Amino acid sequence: MSKQYDGSYITDLNETFQGLPFFRKYIEYIEYRIYQILQKNPHPHLVTVYRLTESFVDIELLTPVNELPDYDEASIVAAARSVKEHLQGLGIFYMDWKSDNLGLKGTTYRLFDFDGAGYFRQGWIIQPMPYWSYRQAAEKGLTDPKEMDDYAFDLNLKSVIVSVKK
Repeated sequence: MSKQYDGSYITDLNETFQGLPFFRKYIEYIEYRIYQILQKNPHPHLVTVYRLTESFVDIELLTPVNELPDYDEASIVAAARSVKEHLQGLGIFYMDWKSDNLGLKGTTYRLFDFDGAGYFRQGWIIQPMPYWSYRQAAEKGLTDPKEMDDYAFDLNLKSVIVSVKK
């Protein structure tokens, strides 16, 4: 069964994408632009995009990490670090590192939900959302996008592992 998220609740969809269940999220322009970049630059630890429009994205259906009864902490950390380096190489700074944004497909952990991300090329082209970790980095006096993203990653990686253990 496919799922959709409209910003306040998740509902079931009686629809598939070429026979595969998917997750539909209604998105803003910022997230649309980030997904456009990601479609051209795939990575094994990024969610697979089935369909992208200016108003929604259909992605593969993942099991959220925080819903897993068992997990491999080392694999979660390795996957997150690998995808962080890939994103930063593209000029994408995720900033919103948390277990709610990591999911499992088969044996592969994947990152999804890019509404808090920013895109930087000699200046912010897409400014990240001022979520908690972004504000924390700014309060520390960090201004370099990579340093801010690294700080957010290090700050939240502990909470990712802690929330998965619960």
